[in-house]
Parts: sequence; structure tokens; C-alpha cells
Amino acid sequence: MARHHEFHADRAGHSITVAVHGDHPHVIELLVDGKELGRRTARTGSWILDAELATDPPTPLRLRVHLPHTASTPRCTLEMDGIEQAMPQRADV
Repeated sequence: MARHHEFHADRAGHSITVAVHGDHPHVIELLVDGKELGRRTARTGSWILDAELATDPPTPLRLRVHLPHTASTPRCTLEMDGIEQAMPQRADV
């Protein structure tokens, strides 16, 4: 059965969402304000997605997604403005 995990944070007036779909391989999607800014197919391990928020000037952000080798839940961290924080998983997905 395919799995779906979603992580979300609101930063600088923008909505940042990372969705992880499927199992071996996974599909990782990065959405900012509901618009897809990145997508990749990935297997287990750690993956990075870079993007920018549409601010003036643009604000770079980096997402690190860790896909464990076991059936454990993926983890996601957001790095922005020199601060790295774990993104909470949405419970309603």
C-alpha cells in the first residue's frame, strides 16, 4: 500500500509544504503557496530540495528529506535565514 506523508510550515507569510508519496521509489514534492516548485523521485537516504520564496529580494530555502531504510516515518527539515528546523508532519493526511 502506498504511503503519503506531508510536512508543513508557514514562514515569511508563505505556506511551505513537502509531500512524500509512495514506497520505493518515493516521490517528493515541494509546494510554496500551493504551487509546485520542486519534484524528485527518490529512494531511501537523505535528499535536498532548494527553492526561493517570492519575496523582495527572494529568500532562499533548503529542505532536507530523510527517507529511512525501514517502514519508519520520513523526516523533513527546513533551512531558511541560517536557521534549520524540523518541519512538523500534518496529522490530517
